[in-house]
Amino acid sequence: MKFLKINILTIFFTIFLFKINIFAAPLKTYATYTANNLTITSYSKSWNKNMLKDLYVELLNNFHGDEFNYLSNIYIYPDSPEGVNGLYYDNISLENGQYILGNKAYINLYNGERYNTIPKIANTLSHEYGHHYMIYNLVKTENIYYNNLKNSKYVKIRNLEGVPVIYDTESEDYLYHWDIMEIMADDYVQLLGSSTAKISYNYKSVDELLKANENPYENPYSFNLKPQLNPFIPLAADIEGLYKYLLSLSGFKLNQPKAPIKPKLNNITGTIALNGEPTYNISWNNPNKDAILEYTLVIYPDNNPFVAYPLKTVTSKEPLNVTFGSYSIKQTDGTIKSISQIYEDNYTLKLYIKDSFGFIYSGPTLTSNFTQLSKNILSNNKNNNVKKEPPNMIEKPSASPDIKPIGPSSSGSLGDLFYINNKKYL
Repeated sequence: MKFLKINILTIFFTIFLFKINIFAAPLKTYATYTANNLTITSYSKSWNKNMLKDLYVELLNNFHGDEFNYLSNIYIYPDSPEGVNGLYYDNISLENGQYILGNKAYINLYNGERYNTIPKIANTLSHEYGHHYMIYNLVKTENIYYNNLKNSKYVKIRNLEGVPVIYDTESEDYLYHWDIMEIMADDYVQLLGSSTAKISYNYKSVDELLKANENPYENPYSFNLKPQLNPFIPLAADIEGLYKYLLSLSGFKLNQPKAPIKPKLNNITGTIALNGEPTYNISWNNPNKDAILEYTLVIYPDNNPFVAYPLKTVTSKEPLNVTFGSYSIKQTDGTIKSISQIYEDNYTLKLYIKDSFGFIYSGPTLTSNFTQLSKNILSNNKNNNVKKEPPNMIEKPSASPDIKPIGPSSSGSLGDLFYINNKKYL
């Protein structure tokens, strides 16, 4: 998650001081594993030696070159300082205008008790190794380090000239998502990370969730929901030549597979659910007839792309449409079970496209004013004489009817986005 600079003279003191200051209780070593001069140490009881072996294999599944030999340690901690999931410390010094590569770089992985499996920790591991891969290979090939990254070929190929990228972490206007090192690490994961680091979560639509009686999204922050931290720049796979350039840093040559043709999002249609709230539907075409693709449709307030919520994940072999908003089911005993999801003002729908190689691309977007869209649907509903809900309730809803469902624009929790209730009618 975070890139930190450190030289060989201070590395061991820093490790010791870091342990003392961050964790109140003395750290217990639960397991260690060493291979090829890399030692993985677990201070978390959830990570035993066999799991550390698996973590080493997972690390190898991320693309790597000679820079691998300059990483000396990975430490897994049970908790986290200041909410971060990982930190990377390089080991580079400057002599007579030339940067010298040391072999004592290391990675700290946090929240080992929560991220206690390879799939849970793989993305963080890949991101932190991305820091290592990028900075060591830039030093080696271009004599480029953090303070002169502005002059790198990477910045030109990534089209970052003229955008507010931050090259100084001490800057008063520092924004994490514009930090050049974070952008590079995200690019590494997207283009060179392991398949586990880029694993997708199979998001279900509101009708599927309700029919299966499942809670919405137990794993909301997956790769196919937020492929990168910065939502204002294109995804790495959308940049022509970037994949080839990242490989070339370690001496490899390979062309990226051809990007899929972007489909077209059709207009949103809607009906009124049994609870009186709008149900929306949107579909898109399939211009890539022979390709096996994964689509994930997300939604976010037009003024806040950081708050993205998943609507559904489908493959190109399935019907390419998504139901979202509110949804109701009338059951045999007269109960109506509903999921309420309310949108107001402008929201943007965005389609992500992931190919069989694991590359994820930005698809089409569609911005709509849902306040007006809801009015149109309600008006059409009245004109079509759709039967209204019977007013004679004999059972109070589990969620009070005067509590408005919280929309994504006002909450950072997916759990607050929905509520499910039961109403029983005569």
